Amino acid sequence: MGKLKEIDKKAEQKGKGLETFWQFIKFIFVSLLAMIVQFTLLNTLKFIPPIHKMFDEAQQSAQIIVSEKDFKIKSVDEMNGLKVGVPEGIIDLLEKNEKAEYVTYATCEEALAAMKDGQVKCVVVNYDTSSEFLKDKENKKVYTKSQIPSEKDFRWLTIFFCAAEIGGLAYFIINNAANIVAQIVSFFVNREKTFNSGANIAVTLPIYIVFTLALIAFSAWLNPTLKGVFTDWNWNDDLSANAATMVCSAIQFFLYFPVDKILFHKKKEEKALPEEPAAEAEA
Repeated sequence: MGKLKEIDKKAEQKGKGLETFWQFIKFIFVSLLAMIVQFTLLNTLKFIPPIHKMFDEAQQSAQIIVSEKDFKIKSVDEMNGLKVGVPEGIIDLLEKNEKAEYVTYATCEEALAAMKDGQVKCVVVNYDTSSEFLKDKENKKVYTKSQIPSEKDFRWLTIFFCAAEIGGLAYFIINNAANIVAQIVSFFVNREKTFNSGANIAVTLPIYIVFTLALIAFSAWLNPTLKGVFTDWNWNDDLSANAATMVCSAIQFFLYFPVDKILFHKKKEEKALPEEPAAEAEA
């Protein structure tokens, strides 16, 4: 760390421009550390038994409409006048649309095969079946999917939404917990190492918390929205979650640096070295 302080002093002596550039370099490395923390939590928290159960139950409750790309169907209401393939057991879970003709099949596979043969216009299947069906590259080119609203969808304050297909409430908890811990790490490391700041933590921390909560709220809206888009593109669940988090992390990175630069502007005062005792006069 002595070497780091030495570089800090040299950069400071070269002027504000170089000092800011050096702080930005350090900020990049601290952000990478925070990102490692965030992505580690994002990909491991869901294995905690209660969260894993909640996550799995949400996805298993998701009912997916699979249809041709040319006439993408997003809701039960849009099935009016269509022949809809429905495996046994799922028809009872649907909000019955009297204007749609539901054709029942013994299995999800038979319903999907009927759609591919042109017997029905679309099918309603579960999350696992739709994911398996769309793993096939040829199916991805021709067919698309949309989730029917589910009781396991998570909605809060009409702003935050996590569909059952992407994990519902469980994903909301995982995503935000990972983000919060990453920002806590970022705050203390940037204060001590990036900006070498002596700013009063009682003043800077509340301001940082308010700004962070605003950014976390933004990410809590944007991240599930992006994950939903990526899953609509038939990316797998983990890839969609990590890609959405990467986009949000990049946005936060460019917003945090100027804010941290302002908050942590006050330098630590160098401790004065003890004076050496004056040499005794020679007799």
